[in-house]
Amino acid sequence: MRSIQVSEPVWTAIAEKGKFGESEDDVLRRVFRLPPSTNGSAPSGAAQRARAKASGPRRSLATQRMSSYLNNGQLHIAFQGGASRSWTLPPKNDKAALASMREKAVSFARENGATIGQINAVKKALTDDGYHLTR
Repeated sequence: MRSIQVSEPVWTAIAEKGKFGESEDDVLRRVFRLPPSTNGSAPSGAAQRARAKASGPRRSLATQRMSSYLNNGQLHIAFQGGASRSWTLPPKNDKAALASMREKAVSFARENGATIGQINAVKKALTDDGYHLTR
C-alpha cells in the first residue's frame, strides 16, 4: 500500500462519491473502473480507520443509515432509527424556495446525527435531479 496526501476539496469529492461502508480505495477503484480488491492488498475498513485515527484528523463515520431521494415531487429523508420527513419540491427555477427547502432538509439531517457525507447526499439527491442553486 502507498499513502498519498490530498487537499480538503479532493477528500470531500471522494467522500461524496462514496457509498455507505466503502473505503477510499473502494471509491477510487470504482471511479477509475478498476476491479475490486480480492487479494487483500487494500486494507479493510477497520484497518483504514485505525490508520486514519493514528495519522490525521478524526473522520466522522455514520452510525445509522440514512436514505435521501426524490419521488413524486418530494424530497424524502429517512433514518434507520425511524426519523423521516418529506418536503414538496419547488419549481427548479425558484432558487429562493429551493434554498429554503434545502436548508430545512439539511437541518433535519443534522438534528438526527447525519455525518457530513450524509448531508452531502441530501444535497446530491437534489442536484442529481436538476435542482441547482447556482444554475
